[in-house]
Amino acid sequence: MLNPGDYAIVSGYGVCRISSVGHPSLPAADPARNYSTLDSVLDNGTVHIPCDTSEEQMRPVISKEKAFSLLSGIPSMKIKRNRDKTRLIRYNNAINDGRPKALLPVIMEIYQGNIEEIKKGKPIRNYTEATIFRKAEEMLNEELSIAMGCRPDDVTGIIRNVVETARKAE
Repeated sequence: MLNPGDYAIVSGYGVCRISSVGHPSLPAADPARNYSTLDSVLDNGTVHIPCDTSEEQMRPVISKEKAFSLLSGIPSMKIKRNRDKTRLIRYNNAINDGRPKALLPVIMEIYQGNIEEIKKGKPIRNYTEATIFRKAEEMLNEELSIAMGCRPDDVTGIIRNVVETARKAE
């Protein structure tokens, strides 16, 4: 059970902080259920989610240890650049899942497939892939920043440092 002050990932809203748990004074609220009242971290929106909702709708932010463990596995990730018709389905499934372990392989696959353009500061040519890349990176950075206690903009640099450190150690 998540408590006030905890951070959670809410499907469709991203990272939110629980401000209270109880019955909100909303006409549509089921009087027999308790709700978590959550404030979005990125915007000033508020959402009310039933406390007994599934983990697909609301789950805790990963721990700092899990975040760093995930990042430390990047250098050894085996990424295949699949240009088949199912790749967009896989990408969308990862976005819908929203978990860092689902998002990171998508980011890495698209990044590796477009590395020359990215290194030159050019945009990813495939609009769909560029859109998915931005969304996956935004979602990953938002959650990891809460887990690691930094700003979302800092996460990309942290990932870069992890990869470069691993390459130097080889």
